[in-house]
Amino acid sequence: MRALKHICGILLATAGVALVLGGIAQMLDPKLDAPWWLIVLILWLPGLLFLGGAVLLLRRSATDLPPTCCPKCGGVERAPAGVLTRSSNPWIMYLGGWLLASFWGASRQQQVRCVQCDNLYFTETRGTRIAGILLWVFLLLLLLGSIAERMGTE
Repeated sequence: MRALKHICGILLATAGVALVLGGIAQMLDPKLDAPWWLIVLILWLPGLLFLGGAVLLLRRSATDLPPTCCPKCGGVERAPAGVLTRSSNPWIMYLGGWLLASFWGASRQQQVRCVQCDNLYFTETRGTRIAGILLWVFLLLLLLGSIAERMGTE
């Protein structure tokens, strides 16, 4: 059930962002025939409602993290590892640009150090969960844009 809420939240966020961005694009169009209030009513209001529903569905999965224990000693107290690692992929930078590469890097697990036994291990944080959600929304928007472009040329 939790995975279904997570997937539905990501899909709602994608639809909401697409509607809000579509409304902004329509408002900036100089050949606009429709009144501005109609665009707000048709595109922005449902988009903001979808984004609100997405926040309600994704809030628990993004903020309630299960406590990650040290795999060696079982301790729950941890500190930042202080090890500088690079979590970038050159293919992602090439295919998706700096925004996709930023979301990818931020969604990777963080390395921490156990306070009791000084062991290094990886764990998720609230920031990695939120960046992962934004990564999926961005990927779905890219996919929708690609499908719309292919359908528009036929």
